[in-house]
Amino acid sequence: MRHPRPSNLVALTLVPLALLVAACGSHNTKAVEAAQPLPTPSTALATTTAAPPVATFPLTGLPMTDPAAGAHPAVVVKMDNSPQARPQTAINQADVVFEERVEGITRYAVVFQSSAPDVVGPVRSARSSDIDLIAGLARPLLGWSGGNPTVIGQVQSAANAGLLVDASQGANPPEYWRDNARQAPHNLYTSVPQLLVKFGGGSATPPQAMLPYAAAGAPLPTTAVDDPGVMIDFGNHVQAQYVWDAERNGWDRFQVDELHGVPNSATVDSTGQQVSPTNVVVLSIPYVASVADSRSPQAITIGAGDGFVLTQGKAIAIKWARATNTAPFTFTTPDGQPVGLTPGRTWVALPLVGAAVLPLDRPSADGWLAVRK
Repeated sequence: MRHPRPSNLVALTLVPLALLVAACGSHNTKAVEAAQPLPTPSTALATTTAAPPVATFPLTGLPMTDPAAGAHPAVVVKMDNSPQARPQTAINQADVVFEERVEGITRYAVVFQSSAPDVVGPVRSARSSDIDLIAGLARPLLGWSGGNPTVIGQVQSAANAGLLVDASQGANPPEYWRDNARQAPHNLYTSVPQLLVKFGGGSATPPQAMLPYAAAGAPLPTTAVDDPGVMIDFGNHVQAQYVWDAERNGWDRFQVDELHGVPNSATVDSTGQQVSPTNVVVLSIPYVASVADSRSPQAITIGAGDGFVLTQGKAIAIKWARATNTAPFTFTTPDGQPVGLTPGRTWVALPLVGAAVLPLDRPSADGWLAVRK
């Protein structure tokens, strides 16, 4: 069944556009002038000391006022995005959210480091895609609910190789619990502080910057163009809309499915707050059939490709590249100029190469904003 969406969408085309002052006072008499010693360079020029760089959280680029707040590894929680899982808990506290294709729907890899919410979920199973995707976080904790034997083996092998820490549900330890107010399997939750206490010791380290952030206040590339919003088609009638909300300085997210029509399509967390990240990054990537399950698409996030960045009400066409699974993503304009994100929270969409990514015209964008939460 194809779900309702605005009908006046057109194909997206992003066209790159590409003292020191010294003052002297005068004296009333030559005698006074003669009485004054000639200034030496050490007394004539004020000594200046460069201000130390402001520490920032690696996954948001935002200032880190308390260094202790960032002295722990990233925690990645696999989160359900089926209709029955909405609204999710703590998605608005994540530094970065990756949205990847799975069987017929999408699933989130939700990354926490600058905050540690007590309740996160619903938690679901890992996929083959996750290994390479999160390995660049410098041995993050992976919270997940399990998987088929091949995926379990892949996660264990990655843990043995030092790419991640397996912080899975396993035998249902106290760090995971079921909420009986919801129907299984959409009712498993965990706690980031508890995962950090149990799994965050040893050689686990704070993450490196996985996405490039610009300095606060830095100008956008000249290729940035105004963009009120986009629709991203993940396939199987799964579509997400992101609409620029000037009041929130963010990109409001909407998704229509069989349980959520247009009037209640806003993606909200369990407190009712709408998802509205500072940045949205869309990376067109290839998918292959996973060796764990031929029905499961595996995201290929090493290599290079096309995409674009949504930030500050603008769209910037980019080329993305990533040399290895432990390397960060790099973004450049088509002519090779580096592109940095605005400091803040970021959602990263990973649609299949060739999937429809369509712009919203102003009336369509206003229609979505009319049902924002």
